[in-house]
Amino acid sequence: MRTKVSKGKMAKLLSVVDRTWRAAGFKIVQARPKLPSLSAAAPDGCIVKFSVGGFGQVRFDAGVGAISPGRGFHVEGEEGDTFPKAPNGGPDYTPDVQDRYWSK
Repeated sequence: MRTKVSKGKMAKLLSVVDRTWRAAGFKIVQARPKLPSLSAAAPDGCIVKFSVGGFGQVRFDAGVGAISPGRGFHVEGEEGDTFPKAPNGGPDYTPDVQDRYWSK
């Protein structure tokens, strides 16, 4: 997630993610409000995680088991957003998008 989230809004964001995942049928399997982080599982085996890393970097991860034993293939639109360049030439993952609500 590229939006900067202020420290004062982290608990609110965790609460919104928790409610949204529960409403979608996910079962919360781990919650750590102080970090903050949250992990949940869907009935179909999908696992999702919300966490906050250094510099307030908000991260969402998701995982599923293998869908088939066949080879993978390119998915249209998979390339996603491009990140700004870091001083070392690699991608800069530091949140760089300001939001009137979440960033203040």
